[in-house]
Amino acid sequence: MEEKQLTKKERRTLAKEIKTSEKKQQITYDRLKKLFVSVFGIFLITFIGYKIYKWIKTPEPQVAGEAVEATENDWIKGNQEAQVTLIEYSDFQCPACKVFSELVNELSQEFPDDLRIIYRHFPLVSNHQNAFAAGRTSEAAGKQGKFWEMHDILFEKQEEWAGEKDPQEKFLSYAKELGLNTEDFMIDYAGKETEARVNSDLLLGSRLRLNSTPTFFLNARKISPRGYDEMKKLVEEAISEQD
Repeated sequence: MEEKQLTKKERRTLAKEIKTSEKKQQITYDRLKKLFVSVFGIFLITFIGYKIYKWIKTPEPQVAGEAVEATENDWIKGNQEAQVTLIEYSDFQCPACKVFSELVNELSQEFPDDLRIIYRHFPLVSNHQNAFAAGRTSEAAGKQGKFWEMHDILFEKQEEWAGEKDPQEKFLSYAKELGLNTEDFMIDYAGKETEARVNSDLLLGSRLRLNSTPTFFLNARKISPRGYDEMKKLVEEAISEQD
């Protein structure tokens, strides 16, 4: 059977029909693509909004264990028997920790009977080369009953020693300022016991997967206050829950 040859006019008509069909298909594809992008965009915005809502509304979970509970080795400020406990994981070389140390001191003065405050070492040595040594300094002072006094000096004079290649002389001068036995101070500063105490706190913080300082736990619940007013409100709420 002979194959029928299309005329020139028929070929033009066929080509036009094919082109029109392809154009319609492209329009349909573009519309479907826009519809898909719109639907996906709405879904994505809704999903992100839901996650943000859950993050804002859901309180931090309560964590069990000594990592967020008082232990016999802790340095405690305030009423030792208080029902509300604020644990701070901190770094003496951290600028933010310096700011919050002042706020925590205000809290201890405002709630002397209802709040006990615990300081724990979490030196971020990858960024703060002298933080671990500062922790040893406070522990050595603590051996002579001056932990909190050294704590305050280290934060108050942070800019003096933070950039030192070897801050030991600075730390020794602070020990003299506090009236410590400097010979005993230096022995304790270099001793295994002070190193072990700092490392013990570091281990507890690592179990909590901490990666920044300061980090606070109020009655075993992680909190993230942005200033004194928020901290005070959270403490007041915790105290009222004990009544």
